[in-house]
Amino acid sequence: MNKLKAVVGNERGEFGIKQIAITVAVIIIIGVLVSVITGSLGDWVDAIWKKFLGLIDSSIKAKP
Repeated sequence: MNKLKAVVGNERGEFGIKQIAITVAVIIIIGVLVSVITGSLGDWVDAIWKKFLGLIDSSIKAKP
């Protein structure tokens, strides 16, 4: 019984932080590739860029 407790106590799981990070990175890369292939990435970047510039303009104009 003590041996079983030791084995269960030392079990830390199969996935570590690095493995999870690599998995997330691969999913993001696949998503970017699919977006580039379908052509929607350009529109997405353009929309975010316009919003970013709008925020900059509004913060500059708001200061007296």
